[in-house]
Amino acid sequence: MSEKNPRFLTNATVIKVLAKVFAFQAIEINLLRSQAGISDANWKTLKTEAFKKAYAKQRAFYEDRLTGAFALEHISQSERETRLLELWLKQSEESPKDEP
Repeated sequence: MSEKNPRFLTNATVIKVLAKVFAFQAIEINLLRSQAGISDANWKTLKTEAFKKAYAKQRAFYEDRLTGAFALEHISQSERETRLLELWLKQSEESPKDEP
């Protein structure tokens, strides 16, 4: 019997798969939008407002948690922003446990 080499995905393969997934999601969203009668301008406004709400909620949550940690360190505002963004992205990748 021949040895089987471990199978792994290259970055290019992952990108191609994700591109296909996002393309299908975009098609589904466009179909749902047209069925609901949502115009492009209204859709852009809805997306912007949803992003602002989600970002503000996560930012407030992490700022409250990190206030003590930031007070102990002497770091710049840009470093704080970077850390908050990293935490927000990490949290958004995880599945939400309690979503109101």
